[in-house]
Amino acid sequence: MGDAQCTIAVVGLGVLGLVTVKNLLEEGFDVTGFDREPFVGGLWHYTEDDRTSVLPTATIINISKERGCFTDFPFPEDTPSHCTAGHVQQYLESYIEHFKLAPHLRLSTSVKRVSRDNVANKWVVDIDGAGSEYFDKVIIATGINSSPHVPKLEGVEAFEGKCLHSRAFKRPEQFKGQKVVVVGLGNTGADTSVSLVGQADKVYLSHNHGAIIMPRTVNGGIPIDHTLTSRMTKIQSLLEYYLPSVYEMVFNAALKKIQNANFKLKPEWKVYPAPSLKHAVPIISDNLVANLESGAVQSVAGIKRVVGPHELELDDGTRLEGIDTIIWATGYRTSFSVLDPEVDPTRHTTPRWAAAKGSRGKPLPRLYQNVISLDHPDSLAFMGCGAFATGAFPLNDVASMALAQVWKGASPLPPRGEMERAVDRQHEFVCGVAESGSAVPGWVRQHEWMAWANAAAGTGVDEYLGWTLAGWKFWYRDREFCRLLVDGIYTPHLFRVFETGKRKTWEGARTEIERVNRAVAAARAARDKKAKAKTV
Repeated sequence: MGDAQCTIAVVGLGVLGLVTVKNLLEEGFDVTGFDREPFVGGLWHYTEDDRTSVLPTATIINISKERGCFTDFPFPEDTPSHCTAGHVQQYLESYIEHFKLAPHLRLSTSVKRVSRDNVANKWVVDIDGAGSEYFDKVIIATGINSSPHVPKLEGVEAFEGKCLHSRAFKRPEQFKGQKVVVVGLGNTGADTSVSLVGQADKVYLSHNHGAIIMPRTVNGGIPIDHTLTSRMTKIQSLLEYYLPSVYEMVFNAALKKIQNANFKLKPEWKVYPAPSLKHAVPIISDNLVANLESGAVQSVAGIKRVVGPHELELDDGTRLEGIDTIIWATGYRTSFSVLDPEVDPTRHTTPRWAAAKGSRGKPLPRLYQNVISLDHPDSLAFMGCGAFATGAFPLNDVASMALAQVWKGASPLPPRGEMERAVDRQHEFVCGVAESGSAVPGWVRQHEWMAWANAAAGTGVDEYLGWTLAGWKFWYRDREFCRLLVDGIYTPHLFRVFETGKRKTWEGARTEIERVNRAVAAARAARDKKAKAKTV
């Protein structure tokens, strides 16, 4: 168990912070979580303030509840597979209650600065209006959606309409009767555009690249991510690591095939050719295409400049007149402004990254496995700086489990030089992506990152579901359950099944995995029966 006298401050109590507090408490550390808001959940809690938040009913999760939950806490059975943001907020509040986290959370508490006191060998957490507190370790879990990224627009000072970032977009009815330009063809741009339909007089979706557009469900209502198994994920991640060009070709083609089977796209929308999946995640939307088809949303080129008080010139020379509002759905920059500059992991951003067009001016932190500080690996870490094509809930659950075992001493870190070389290799990879197109600073190769995280956390997944002696023994003893884990619904509960002596298992993992697979199979059978009856 962790040293109960070892105090840890977790800054930020969104999804990243909550699961980190829980997993470190579980290992015996004395943990305190801080958030400036009077609520938990971060962006999943709706707020009218100019801060990043979902829309409580309009925002629908893109990853099904079966695959997007925490590893040891499923969503309620009666929650829809693709539920609303309101459901997610209730889920997070239930998570706090179930694991009794409330006494360890300090809300309405703004951390102004985190710095190092080398004499005391402590971290100093300066709290607005309440002085300083000292901790042995600190985790920054403020997330990647803290600082809006707004591109420079020529002539914007002459625009007399309203300009806002998508995080300030709260109520579509506030734009009733207006002509609105939404900039950015991504999930946020798609959701914002569609939510304006029926309120704004005209909705333009402005973009300078294409996108893959995917439905949430296929084959009569099956969540699209239910077709992704543990076996398929393993094959995908191995291809990405060892044969990246083959991986890129195969999975781009697979996504395009699903898109074309569900939507008929028109050339004038300019949504194809789409960038490779390594440069842009697919748009998950059930109604964007229908609104493009009806003309309720009009696809236009990127904005070149402002040419009048309410007039814009686009990259293709077209002019849009009478524009009332520009909404920038252009993402965020990760900010570590709470940290003393001496320990800011972005202070030495590699020149190659800064020069790459696809970096778009965003910082690139130097972190071991995109989690652990190289300056103070034994006491400073970050959540939310690593990403690949999976849900944020299970990814950061596993990441914080791994960190807990590292700081417990159960999973020692390699020597400093080896960690530096690992970061150099990661930066070479992500810089290569940025030089050929847009790049997410935290993008990692799934196979490499999960191998580290599974080993450090002690999930046992690679041993018991791999070509090892333990794997063969598990298959021989429990073939049906092994089949469910490998070829059934790829639920995050998989990471809590096996006892390894490291992270805590969840005694309900097997039961929940079996229940989810039964429920999904029954739902599929019912849909098939209904479809067959219609054809008779």
